[in-house]
Amino acid sequence: MKHIITLLFLLFTFQIAVAQNKEFATPRTAETNMVLQGRVLSESGAPIPGVNIEGKMGRYTTTDARGTFSLPANMGEEIVIKGLNFETVYYRITSNERIEIRVQSDSQDQKNRSSVPYQVAMDSAQIFLKKDAQKAADFLIAALSNNPKSLTKTQESAAYEKLGDLYSYNQQYDLAIANYTQSEELNSSLSIVIKKADMLRLNGNYQEAIAAYIGAKAYNTTRSKKKQSTGSTSTLEIKRLTGLAAAYAKTNDSDKALQTYQQALLLAQNARLNIQVTSINSKIAALLNEIGQVDKAEAYYNRAIQESKKESRSANVVAQSQTADFYRSNSQFDKEIALRKNNIEILDEIKSDEAKAPQKNTNKAGVLNEVAIAEDVMEERAIKPAYEPSPSNGIPRLSKQKEQLNIAEALESQNKIKEAITYYESSLDEAIKNNDLEVKKDAAKSLYELNKKAGNTKTALAYNELYINTVDALYLEKEHELEESSRKTKELVSKQTRILTLEKDRELTENKIALINTERELTQQMNQRQRWIIYSLVALSLLLLTLAYVMYRNNKQQKINNHLLALKSLRSQMNPHFIFNALNSVNNYIAQNDERAANKYLADFSKLMRSVLENSELDFIPLEKEIDLLGLYLKLEHERFKDKFDFTLEIDPSLKNTKMQVPPMLLQPIIENAVWHGLRYKKEKGFLNVAFTSTGSARSSKAEQGITVTITDNGIGREKSKAIKTAHQKKRDSKGLGNINNRVALLNELHDCKIHLEVKDAGLIPDVGTEVVVSIQKT
Repeated sequence: MKHIITLLFLLFTFQIAVAQNKEFATPRTAETNMVLQGRVLSESGAPIPGVNIEGKMGRYTTTDARGTFSLPANMGEEIVIKGLNFETVYYRITSNERIEIRVQSDSQDQKNRSSVPYQVAMDSAQIFLKKDAQKAADFLIAALSNNPKSLTKTQESAAYEKLGDLYSYNQQYDLAIANYTQSEELNSSLSIVIKKADMLRLNGNYQEAIAAYIGAKAYNTTRSKKKQSTGSTSTLEIKRLTGLAAAYAKTNDSDKALQTYQQALLLAQNARLNIQVTSINSKIAALLNEIGQVDKAEAYYNRAIQESKKESRSANVVAQSQTADFYRSNSQFDKEIALRKNNIEILDEIKSDEAKAPQKNTNKAGVLNEVAIAEDVMEERAIKPAYEPSPSNGIPRLSKQKEQLNIAEALESQNKIKEAITYYESSLDEAIKNNDLEVKKDAAKSLYELNKKAGNTKTALAYNELYINTVDALYLEKEHELEESSRKTKELVSKQTRILTLEKDRELTENKIALINTERELTQQMNQRQRWIIYSLVALSLLLLTLAYVMYRNNKQQKINNHLLALKSLRSQMNPHFIFNALNSVNNYIAQNDERAANKYLADFSKLMRSVLENSELDFIPLEKEIDLLGLYLKLEHERFKDKFDFTLEIDPSLKNTKMQVPPMLLQPIIENAVWHGLRYKKEKGFLNVAFTSTGSARSSKAEQGITVTITDNGIGREKSKAIKTAHQKKRDSKGLGNINNRVALLNELHDCKIHLEVKDAGLIPDVGTEVVVSIQKT
């Protein structure tokens, strides 16, 4: 009989779940359960025809001449109202009543913002910073774009800092970093440096954040101290130290993290900043708990509780909740329960006091204003509160129902089932009253499981149905939250792109103005010169001599330019045969399904091409760069001919920090000839050695006088290579060697260099190996 009841219970539960899932899936299909009626009007009340109305699953309509529309939809869905002359409106359906949407003309809105003074725009942005990100961004754009000529660097820096604050609040840390960097470049301050470091840490750039925090310590705060009070300076230093400690903790450097937190705690205690003292004690306790020092962690949590009592009851609730979480993590359930019961008493006291003061209302989540105020306090002291609001509905996680739920879970862990059920039921009632879906879901699920274990089938089914309905409602809220978050992200990225465009336009305008001024000056100079020619007949002979000199100089310059052009042409002729073979190698890897090798080879190849292109405009580059480039080229060639040769790249230690400059890609064709015409035809595996040596003494100041590069291979030798070459290869090789000789000649002539190239057999036996010695001397 017991088995039959269990089977019926499972079948009934399955049917309910299937029915609920079908009902929940309805909004994501083409079926609808209502027809939304509405009207779109301008700000003045005039109907707007032809407006695009879009719903889910491709549902679409437009407004008629009276501005009205009808659209099949479901409750909770979002519709999009689009038009050419107004900003797009997103409307969430909350009832089946007829709606009326008023829109403001884009041109009027833009006109209003274009006339806003800088300070008004900045103040407006501050008002909308945490309410409407798009409006805040628009006002900051207005602050930057309205009368840009009159903006000081300080004002421009403040606008970019505010943009960084906006993106920081919306958790777009990469954009925040970019704007803080721009603000810092315009008018750096200690506050901006610390904000940027915070964003680097939150964005996961821990090493960069640590460097920024440490750099902020050495920041010259003389000007800042004149403008800030001692308390403000201490607050900034505490923020810097706590941020640095958090970054150390993220990199698993617990010792440095604890040491830095202790410095911040001492500074906060000396400055008598109770809020900061409470916060830092909690942070130290959490870190100690993470590394297993439970007793020390408990002591710091208790200190945090004592300090929080000096602030407010709400702060005390927060500290006790954090400590209760600590006790739970260490299975000290009695201590956890005692703290949470104390929290419930304090929350009831706060509620009672606020009930006596009508002007202090509770928020929509049933959480007291004093607790809501504590959120701002906790945010100000840069810690993440245990009751941080949920993005979907603004319900703080710390509330009476949440504490009751935590107590129930602790009692259940102690196997005190009856007491646990009582607290679960109280938590559920409170959550239903305050529309706290998270707590409602967890409480219903736990009550379902406990009643199911106790054999209370009917009660368990009721709680299971409540749980499923709550999960559906919570899923819809999360879905709506993700939609809004995605849209907000796109809008903010669009605003940032517009800001960057404005900055580029401003730079272009400034360049144009500078060019016009330069042309005007040149015109004035030319007119003045012409007048001197007309009025100074006596100086005609001098002018002719000057003209002759100028022509001579121009001819000489033209000759130099021709040489430079020829040199550039020779320098940019990298062997296309290598490029095609490299691409074939990538193709071969792909054909073998060796995607990893193909990606690695292609990455190295693209890096080499990028280096060649970057250096194609230069006659000389640092020796270190040339060695890196040749090393990459040898690596790629060796990858293609692994069975043909091995290579070594020897660098004289005295060249490690040399400032010597060498011609780019001068040695690459020589190495290529060694591989293609010497080593490639060798039956057994060959060897290639490239050695860089200094021609000066490492102990003397002449160590920078020059270098010698020796390229040695044990290939088939020059004579055998010539014998097996085709006519095309002979022509191509001759051209490659000719390019090298031409480049050497041009460089020696243009830059007064001493570059010498010598090709000879490598060993005592003829036709076995080749040695090329290139010497480059400073003049």
